[in-house]
Amino acid sequence: MSCQDKPLDSNSRNPKPDARARGGASHPRRGAAPAATPKLDRRTFLGEHTWPHITLPPAGNVWSITIHDFGKQWVEMSWGRLDPIQGKRGEKGASRNRKMNEARARGRAKSTIRKKCLTIGADHLVTLTYRANMEDRDRVLHDLERLRRALSRSGCSMPYVAVLERQQRGALHPHLAVKGFQDVRLLRRCWYKIVGNGQGQVNVRGPRPGSSPVKLARYLSKYISKDFDNMPREFEEHRYFCSLGVKVPTEKHEFVLDRRAKDVERKMYSLIRQEALRRVGVCCRLTEWMGGSGTYGWMAGFEDGSIRWVTGKPEAVPSTQSP
Repeated sequence: MSCQDKPLDSNSRNPKPDARARGGASHPRRGAAPAATPKLDRRTFLGEHTWPHITLPPAGNVWSITIHDFGKQWVEMSWGRLDPIQGKRGEKGASRNRKMNEARARGRAKSTIRKKCLTIGADHLVTLTYRANMEDRDRVLHDLERLRRALSRSGCSMPYVAVLERQQRGALHPHLAVKGFQDVRLLRRCWYKIVGNGQGQVNVRGPRPGSSPVKLARYLSKYISKDFDNMPREFEEHRYFCSLGVKVPTEKHEFVLDRRAKDVERKMYSLIRQEALRRVGVCCRLTEWMGGSGTYGWMAGFEDGSIRWVTGKPEAVPSTQSP
């Protein structure tokens, strides 16, 4: 045996690696200690009750503030006191209060649609229809995804917020809230390629005269969510859809206040109102709602030159008449 074929002994400076070590295993132990246990065989003891896994409650009341800032056209804030004691989570889909949970889910969906419409600055409504009686929900969503990819390949980026509407005959078609005037010819060419020439239609509806972005977002969210009650929805199926990259601007702040602090609710409300006026301006309209004796609430505002806030109260701005 030549020197090149002869393996080096344990006293050599460059010992030959073991075959298992080349495959990713650990080197065999040559001392008195036992071999190391592979990672997948090691016990984690997660089933035992250990104190490091228990989270202690905070020393005071935890308050949370959530802000959605869309500029001077719309700022929305919500606040509330968090309950540190959380109840047990039940099995999904097995709640006894199914009707109440469905009503809350519809409210959250409408609110999210409105926020996403404001995020993309939606001012147009695009409706995609089928000539045939299309009742396959998965097929409609698949065609909508194909349309997005076709527009992307054509260099036309079209952020949208979409929901499905069911007609009286049972046919489904999507409504898309988009920003700006779209290339109708390109939309129809891509849509006809998906559903077949003459087997569908693309309708574009522009904004109403004199409508503000806030009013238009409300109208779109109300219009495209009007059939939530009539639309069949399986468990964990989404009510709305949007293109990639549509992220609502969100700021979250949490802080702990002493439980002995007094008049916290009034000070929290004053803080929220001052922050809204700082972001939108003193010439604005504010809408608010509170519950739980001020322990939670909601406030929104948008710029309006006809009203000015002075010393905590709104006053009408006198109109200037031209000479």
